[in-house]
Amino acid sequence: MSYRKKAKEIPKIIVTEEQWIQKGIERFEQGGMDQLIVEKMATALGCSKSSFYWYFANRSSYIRQIVETWKAQTTQQVMTSSINHATADERIREVLTQMFGKTKRGDFLFYLRKLSLKDDSYRSLLNEVEQMRMEFMKELLIQQGMQPEKASQRSWMLYHYYLGWYERHKQETLSEEAIQQHIHMIWTEWISN
Repeated sequence: MSYRKKAKEIPKIIVTEEQWIQKGIERFEQGGMDQLIVEKMATALGCSKSSFYWYFANRSSYIRQIVETWKAQTTQQVMTSSINHATADERIREVLTQMFGKTKRGDFLFYLRKLSLKDDSYRSLLNEVEQMRMEFMKELLIQQGMQPEKASQRSWMLYHYYLGWYERHKQETLSEEAIQQHIHMIWTEWISN
């Protein structure tokens, strides 16, 4: 009786579209488009390269989906989470906590800004995200009682301050106390005036 060794079957790992997108967000925030190499991502996900093409027609459609998902996760979810609070003050504090309470998120916005210099459609999307963020804060400030023109200026200042603040602190882990002190300073200087 002869025995043949059966070839070991490599288990097929099923990777979802969402997993591909989340891996793309992680990689993009670490190095932009240069990090979106399908073969390397497939290896990291433990699947074949062909599964990428099951979900995405090409790299361009993949990048678009990554950016759209990032937009929903970082902008729309923050706005939605603040709705759970009753007063304008509580909603503003929640948004500030979301903004200044998280570091080590990578440089997605930096690389998106870089991509937008090469592609007008991403420039439009970036402008839309930034306008949406500033408009949202402006509306909260108006609900709190601030005059519309002042609310517009404050939301613009606050957003641009955040961009610089994040760049400065993105590698740090901040204590809850430090975050709350920072929010208190912002509240005192820009919100309650």
